[in-house]
Amino acid sequence: MNAGLPYGYQQANCHNVSHYIYMLLLTKGVTCSKIWTFSPGLYSTSSSRLISFTDKTKLSPTGTIDWGYHVAPVLHVNKGKEISEMVIDLVLFPEGPVHYKTWLNKLKTRKLLHLIMDADWYLFNSSMIPNYQLNSDPEYVQDKKLDLPYFFWDKLINDFFKYEDESKEDQWLPKGLAINETAMEFYNNEIAPILKIRSKKELAQDYKNLVGNVFNFETVFRDDRWNYDMTPEFQKKYKVIISKYKESYLANLKKWEKLVSKLAVGLK
Repeated sequence: MNAGLPYGYQQANCHNVSHYIYMLLLTKGVTCSKIWTFSPGLYSTSSSRLISFTDKTKLSPTGTIDWGYHVAPVLHVNKGKEISEMVIDLVLFPEGPVHYKTWLNKLKTRKLLHLIMDADWYLFNSSMIPNYQLNSDPEYVQDKKLDLPYFFWDKLINDFFKYEDESKEDQWLPKGLAINETAMEFYNNEIAPILKIRSKKELAQDYKNLVGNVFNFETVFRDDRWNYDMTPEFQKKYKVIISKYKESYLANLKKWEKLVSKLAVGLK
């Protein structure tokens, strides 16, 4: 099952791909959960270790894909008298669902934490303040949406929230999917054809910095802003191609807005 999802862009938006699959499954009468995994670099102040692996597409400017967390839908499959948790991850296992332990082993990261949760939880908040300190704050306790397991008491993963309010109003889900689709269009059309051309090495690296770093790509194409890497000078230098793919992003965004709205109607 890929439903036209842009899963080839491994840099980001696994939560958006997962949430879309969850919504799509629901419209077909299939329920699922989600499995979340967190690297020590995300949940602890004493480690910088991330989920990291070689980028075989050679899109990343550093040569690696680095995740603080990863998430995927989980199907609960009856196998005789037992129930097996099978993960749908189009990035790591495009050939089909795998057992959740196989999925975790693929991530090859020491001291990962993982949770299998209801699929309607969309994303989480984190901070530099561990849960045991926040739980002493009456305002936080009052606003808290989900009680995390006891082993999160000293962690920086604070709370999960659903696709509603700000995230829904600001269209985070279709924006994330449009970012991934546009990034892959850019890669397939502009970067992949020049990767092995020596005279295009500098151009390829500039394109990788633009597209292979999701924060840079979102800054330019989604937010229409600049940062330390994507300076006004850089964007002026590549004005023509940036303009071309901004149009593509807006077209993809409109498409995903319609698809998400259609699924939402089907769930009412």
